[in-house]
Amino acid sequence: MLDAKETMHKPKESGAQWKGSYLQLLRMRNFRLLWGAGGLSAIGDQFDLIAFPWLVLSITGDPFAVGAVMAAGGIPTVVFMLLGGSLVDKFSPRAIMQLSNTLRIGLSAALAALILTGLSELWLIYLFALLKGLSDAFFYPAQLAIVPRVVPTQQLRQSNALIQTTTELGGLIGPILAGGLIAFFGTGDGAATLAMTHIPNHRETAGADLTGIGLTFAVVSLVILVSSLLLGRVRLEEQSPEPADRQPKDGGILKSIVEGIRFVRADAAMFTMFLLIVGMELLVEGPFIVGLPILANTNLGEGALALGIIMSAYAGGSLFGSIFAGTLPTPKRRFGPILVLAFALSGLLLTPFGFLGSMWIAAALALVIGGADGYAGILFMSWLQGRTPQRMMGRVMSLLMISAVGLSPLSHTVSGALLRLSLEWVFLGAGALLALLCLAVTFRREVRTMRMPGKRD
Repeated sequence: MLDAKETMHKPKESGAQWKGSYLQLLRMRNFRLLWGAGGLSAIGDQFDLIAFPWLVLSITGDPFAVGAVMAAGGIPTVVFMLLGGSLVDKFSPRAIMQLSNTLRIGLSAALAALILTGLSELWLIYLFALLKGLSDAFFYPAQLAIVPRVVPTQQLRQSNALIQTTTELGGLIGPILAGGLIAFFGTGDGAATLAMTHIPNHRETAGADLTGIGLTFAVVSLVILVSSLLLGRVRLEEQSPEPADRQPKDGGILKSIVEGIRFVRADAAMFTMFLLIVGMELLVEGPFIVGLPILANTNLGEGALALGIIMSAYAGGSLFGSIFAGTLPTPKRRFGPILVLAFALSGLLLTPFGFLGSMWIAAALALVIGGADGYAGILFMSWLQGRTPQRMMGRVMSLLMISAVGLSPLSHTVSGALLRLSLEWVFLGAGALLALLCLAVTFRREVRTMRMPGKRD
């Protein structure tokens, strides 16, 4: 059971009486800057999400290579995430984000130059994926930990909803722009043209044009630069001094990491939800990230544009889900089961994807999946941030991200291998297993008694 004093974060906001409205949030200069920086960063993320797998497919035509490159990007994120979270608790999360952004700007610009000059090779893509994963290991925990340093606890749900809404709006725009850019500068039917010899029922084409992909990475570099400039103007509130017995000892990075792990392990509801997220990422991350480009190229005539539209539909659904989470009353009864069943709905709707031959049906399903994920994601993040003391925020957020991406390399690699055998069964099996996992978690006592902070579970 957590100390209520630790779970409440009360910024010195000139004695303002917060009523939880979006208008009050938007009056805060710091929040507006953070909000804008996050939206631009989301657009860059979505460009990467389209460009990286499409680049690998264009060069190799092999779904296993796509999975392997995505796995390579996830490995350093997992390995260094706990270190990133510990550093966020010791230093400014804004400074950590700025350093990460600097690395990412350089990587995107260099990769764009190599592609546009015809010097890109598969081993270089692996290297860039590894370095981007290293950048993400420090950026993600800082990005999640910075929000409670800008807004008060009682507005975490609204601020998370507004940030996520803008993030998903960027996700709605980004994939369409990236897919359209790649298609416009591509050859033939506008898709990245591939020789998909490793995929059953493949569509054979040849002579991929990488110009659009190179320009996509150039746009990423520019967008992250502007985001970083906005972030640099955000002022963070000073943290209250910790009691002497809770202050980290000199050279205590390892001890602080262990403390964060013990904190999560001791909280039954938090630990169970983290395990659920691990299962979700293992089952869904690979099929979705690796499988959708394969689906777009083999089953859907629109190619890269179809991939962009489907990803944008998911982001649009998540946008509406985030809005609902921020405006509708928080469920006072059965909060935990409602949260988990929303994730289960995503699994059920994922099952038919491998059989689809229509871009618009796939986009409609992705829209509903995104809505369920967006709604549940805002509720869970707000619950977690309100339940975690500020001194532990970076480490808990890093553990959350490890739960979310820790098995992604394995999921990407396994999915890439299985997709060589059957596109249909990968989606069907992943979605069904996720739904069954969510059903099992729903009946756990710690999940059934979950409530928003302010009411103890």
